[in-house]
Amino acid sequence: PYFSQMGTIVDNSDTLSIDEKNAPIFSLSVGSVSSTMTTVSISDKVKQAEIPPAEDPPRVRTSCIDLRYPIVLLSMFALSALMSNVVCFNFVVLFMPSTLETENANHTYVGYTKDERTLLFSAVAIGALVAVVPVSHATHALGTRKVFFAAGMLTTIATALIPMGSRLSLSAFVGLRFIQGMSVAAAMPTVGSVTANWASLGQHGLFMSTLTTFGQISSIFSMPVAGYLCMTSLGWKSVFYLHAIVSGTIFAIWYLVYRNQPSKHPWISPLELGTIHRGKSAADLQKYDSKGKRKEIPYLAIISTPAVWAVWIGALGDLVAVQLIHIFSPLYLHEVLGYSVQKTGWTAALPVLFQFFVKIFAGHSSDRIVSVSETTKLRIYNTLALGLSGAFMAALAFVPRGYPTWGIVLLTLSNAMFGFNGGGFNKCATLVSRQYSHFVMANIQVILCLSMLISPILVNSMLRTGSISEWRLVFLSHAALLVICNAIFCLLTTAKPALWTDPDVPLSNRRNQSFLSVKSQDPKV
Repeated sequence: PYFSQMGTIVDNSDTLSIDEKNAPIFSLSVGSVSSTMTTVSISDKVKQAEIPPAEDPPRVRTSCIDLRYPIVLLSMFALSALMSNVVCFNFVVLFMPSTLETENANHTYVGYTKDERTLLFSAVAIGALVAVVPVSHATHALGTRKVFFAAGMLTTIATALIPMGSRLSLSAFVGLRFIQGMSVAAAMPTVGSVTANWASLGQHGLFMSTLTTFGQISSIFSMPVAGYLCMTSLGWKSVFYLHAIVSGTIFAIWYLVYRNQPSKHPWISPLELGTIHRGKSAADLQKYDSKGKRKEIPYLAIISTPAVWAVWIGALGDLVAVQLIHIFSPLYLHEVLGYSVQKTGWTAALPVLFQFFVKIFAGHSSDRIVSVSETTKLRIYNTLALGLSGAFMAALAFVPRGYPTWGIVLLTLSNAMFGFNGGGFNKCATLVSRQYSHFVMANIQVILCLSMLISPILVNSMLRTGSISEWRLVFLSHAALLVICNAIFCLLTTAKPALWTDPDVPLSNRRNQSFLSVKSQDPKV
């Protein structure tokens, strides 16, 4: 406190006691006129200061890094484990005895017939197709945490039982593959839900690219591991046992760490929560209506929105071509390019390894580039994913026998380009559908199931003898599908949120609203 008296400033800060708390802060005396002015009454303030202020309830935080990054990585590993349990069969089937064969010390078997292999491949697709609608409804009603964990436990048990079930009967083996497929139905809804809830608006590309690498990671892990174990004394059964142990462990950790909503997680900081929610509408964040009931999904509006159809058509071309590489690349490498059995496992993992790195790069760069509009970026990245991949696949069709290096280079380039889809139709799905992205992604899961079902039948119908001309037809037809689907995507896509995600969304163009709506007053595109 400073006192001014007759123009002299006196510092009494060392002598002022608490008893002087009611004295004026400033006192001014000029001649016979004395005026006292109190600018701040500190009586009540000091009383309040004597009472210790209430502390905010502590929020537990066990990590110095943002929580959303461990969440997305754990989800990526759980998705990869889910898919690995299915993918490992693609390689092991080359070494497994059929149900009627007797196991021998040399581990040389005739194996399953082409029709039996087709049935075993298709069982996964049928199981996923049957379960995708119930899984989507369960995810909306119960939350991702419970549904995805249940799917993880289901696939873990089914995978562990395959060595025994495959020896009992073909029907038992098909049934276990069907159960694996039911578990796979939870994959894409989980990708959409994790991205919509845990990613900030500026990180949708990174999250989508990271989470959708589960197809690549599963092959990178399963193909070499299966190739190694099948050539050891442990044999083909050990492949399924190992995969069951890995998936069970990962899903247990994921369940302990994951929460459906960031605001409900005990480890998240207020700063990170604000980062995740920044820019999202109240309708996007509010999961329940005024009566406390979970909001209904606007099914009709979603399926009648052009931008959503752009997502699904782009996914169709991508996933059909990806199934070709995932399922038939070991066969192509072994029978056409002439790679040995052990090298086939490692070589088959090479294209998907490159795709993994491209996905991470594409997702990060898609979020960082600001010199062009978001819609233009969607078109560019999707064209790189589908158009360029189609071009490399068309070139692969004309590689003759005896040129394995050219074959593996073109196969790797074609597959790697699919990594850009994280900045294409996958990113478009979450930008347009926001809080309903799990439903849009669930329909991508339907397309994935159909591609898993149709691709083996379609490709096997074209590969009657496995000649070069038949493989050429396979590659050229898939290249044409990629180009057509990409053209349709570029025509219909937009990055704007759809009208049904929030009533306050401006009607900027016709692509992000249902064509059944009559509210549009701006026909611009």
